[in-house]
Amino acid sequence: MLAAVRGGTGLAAAFEATGVFPAFVAGVVRAAEKGGRLSFALASIAERLELIASTRRQLITALSYPAAILAATVGALLLVLMGVVPQFAPLFEGEEERLPLLTRGVLFLSNMVIEHSLLLMLLVATLFLLGIAAFKIDGVRATLERHRRWLPLMSLRDQYMAAQFASLLGTLLANGLKLVEALPLVRGALGSSIWDRFLRQVEHLIRAGHSLSAALATGDLVPSTVVRLIEVGERTGKLAENSLQAGKILSDAARARIDRIVALANPIAIISLGGLVGALVAGVMLGIFAMGDFAG
Repeated sequence: MLAAVRGGTGLAAAFEATGVFPAFVAGVVRAAEKGGRLSFALASIAERLELIASTRRQLITALSYPAAILAATVGALLLVLMGVVPQFAPLFEGEEERLPLLTRGVLFLSNMVIEHSLLLMLLVATLFLLGIAAFKIDGVRATLERHRRWLPLMSLRDQYMAAQFASLLGTLLANGLKLVEALPLVRGALGSSIWDRFLRQVEHLIRAGHSLSAALATGDLVPSTVVRLIEVGERTGKLAENSLQAGKILSDAARARIDRIVALANPIAIISLGGLVGALVAGVMLGIFAMGDFAG
């Protein structure tokens, strides 16, 4: 970047040429270069990038503990099924039909894991890949989109994306870009095919003479609260300020939802781990008690 600027290239073009920064950064810098507000623009860019990184770190931190619990659950199940249950299996030979149902289920799972472990891994991998492929099928994606409000993770994603939309739009407008210039940059920065289609429709409606709030109200990706804040901003000439405020409100709401999900996910994961391992151990112990009853 330094070499490019010394060679006569503008700072915005130097930012863009690196391929490191999001698309909206070059747009903000380009507008700031024209308006002579470069220091303010760079400060607002830094603040926006820091907020995006902070939210991403929060999501990773929130998901790391449930992921660790899931790994521990799988490891504990494999340990019990492949290490503990086979030690007791010879005691039950010939008496399988008389054993409790839970014990027979544990023995069956242990045999499946030991004898068909490779097949089970291939089956899990196949189901995982099929699940990923299903999201690319138009019919499946359309169904998920119709019911996304009832899917916690998808509704959380929509809330997060709406917060990013409002915040980025406010940042661009506050740094001197016009609305028709800002929307394509926001669309590129979000990196979502759903939002890309929606914002293209919004751009078309704005060019046809509609207001931004009216165009946003035609879809269901932007919450009504944000639409009303943007409408007030259009009427009062404070669209940038109101967009930033709307983004902050949605970001705070998304963080609160993440905290609630984590608060619920952690005890549920621990209880599930204890319940599954307890059920396996109980199956073995019930079988031993049953063998004692048979002998008596």
